Amino acid sequence: MSSINFFTGVNPAFSNVQKADVFGRKQRSFDSGPASILNGTFDPIAQKRQTAQKRAYKIVSDAYAGDKKIDDDVQNRRGLIEHYERMYGEANQRLKEIEEGKEALRQEYNIDPDSQEQKDLEILEKYQNVPDWAKADEKTMELWMTPEELDRAKELHEQGYGEGYTEYQQRVLELDKGVAPQKEKLKDALKGLIEENGAIRGIALERLKYHHMVDAQLEADDIMEKASDEIKGILMDEAVDHVDEKFEEEIEESEEKKEEQKEEEEKLEEIKERREELEALMDPEKAQEEHRHSDDGPDTILGDGMTEAMLKMDSVKEDVKQQVADMVTKMKLVAEDVKGIKVDELL
Repeated sequence: MSSINFFTGVNPAFSNVQKADVFGRKQRSFDSGPASILNGTFDPIAQKRQTAQKRAYKIVSDAYAGDKKIDDDVQNRRGLIEHYERMYGEANQRLKEIEEGKEALRQEYNIDPDSQEQKDLEILEKYQNVPDWAKADEKTMELWMTPEELDRAKELHEQGYGEGYTEYQQRVLELDKGVAPQKEKLKDALKGLIEENGAIRGIALERLKYHHMVDAQLEADDIMEKASDEIKGILMDEAVDHVDEKFEEEIEESEEKKEEQKEEEEKLEEIKERREELEALMDPEKAQEEHRHSDDGPDTILGDGMTEAMLKMDSVKEDVKQQVADMVTKMKLVAEDVKGIKVDELL
């Protein structure tokens, strides 16, 4: 019985241990792959494959069982043929032994084959071997003996069966009683041989017409091929869903990264502004000059106030510079960290 092969269309990346089914096919067991097929407890691919395999197995096994039954019947008939052959051979052998015994008696009594005694014996043998049901009808008797032979047989019987016969004739007729049963065996054996050989030839011809196993195998292959096509469709649908889900996840991750990038840029801008403010505090002359250019006008009182404030600031300038320098150093480190994070993410 040929194997039934089919391809599920599954990428090897989604397969692990392979097992063989009743037809010798290798089937994949999935533990990773697209969407719900491998994440849930229900596996439509496994169910569809198992259903198809059961149908294919039943078709092939039924055909095999039918063929096995026929094979057993043929085997039994071959056994009967052997029996009838033995039966035919044994009957033939017994008839041969009877003929040899009769010939031995003829030679023992030195009987001439053309003598009247021998001719009468042959007529008596014929009459003795006619079935009893045929002796009741003269028309039927003519199928076994000629009218002349029948008249002579009746005449010999009128003389007294067994009493008017010679010793030679009596001994031969006694041996001849075993001929009819052996001929009946030959007839039965020949009939049995003809019937059984004819039956076997008929079975062989029927098998040539219908090809039960071949048809079953083709049907099973068709079932598995259709199941394979359906499994491919399921896997394609699941793969598309899986790609869609991955694409949506990537879009969401991209949006999140954009938001994070925006927040980081805002933090960098804020740090930049803060840094500029600190640098201005560290250089009051520059700040005063910038303020003077921006505030030139008739308000001299405001200018005097600023001058006084700047003079006071000179007294604490060195302390402020040191503190501001420390803060700037720390801010620079923060800014560089943020930039580093940004660069890493871009990489």
